[in-house]
Amino acid sequence: MRPTYAARFATPPGWRRIPPVTRALLVLVAAGYLLTLAWPAAAAWLVLAPGAVLAGQVWRLLTYAVVGASISGVLFSLLLVWSLGSEMEPRWGSRRFALFLAAATAAAGVFGLFVGGGAGLAPALLALIFAWMLEGPSQSLLFFGVFPMTRLVFAALTLILVVFSELEATRSLLRLLFVLGGLPVAWFFARGLGGGRGGGPRFPRVRNPFRRRRFTVVGSDTVH
Repeated sequence: MRPTYAARFATPPGWRRIPPVTRALLVLVAAGYLLTLAWPAAAAWLVLAPGAVLAGQVWRLLTYAVVGASISGVLFSLLLVWSLGSEMEPRWGSRRFALFLAAATAAAGVFGLFVGGGAGLAPALLALIFAWMLEGPSQSLLFFGVFPMTRLVFAALTLILVVFSELEATRSLLRLLFVLGGLPVAWFFARGLGGGRGGGPRFPRVRNPFRRRRFTVVGSDTVH
């Protein structure tokens, strides 16, 4: 039987109990913000720049996620990663969770190449929220321990907040391709290729026609 998982958004675990990939992401995002704050020129080597990526600087498809524009946005992102990552990583496993984050970030980065580049954790964060929601859309939670809502409502409100914040900052509908670019990856990991709720992607087995069939003798006369 599959164990049950309770929403822990209101009470995320302490630092020592945070899973390793989630902890590493928290450190990278905080370090990226402090680095670019103390040395603004460093952002030029991390942000998603189409020309630089096409010239061979492929690390930008991942490193753009650690470049934060404001302290409020960084703190909000860290809170969500701390809460949702601490729930999703034990459920999926650290290796699969790390692959999911990298794939969602890179997929959004590819979209970003067509809209002039970008920076920030928003694409990977939206993918994480979407995957977390797909694990149990009707499960209830207390937002900040006060406001009751379902995961689906929380994901919808967060999506609206991020989308309108992006539109307010850039005034470009095309930029939404970049911000929402990780959502297909979230669906793939949570539901794709036969993965049911909480099961993730399961690749179909290829039947071997040469495999010998097994028979079990039950009793003395019945063969199954």
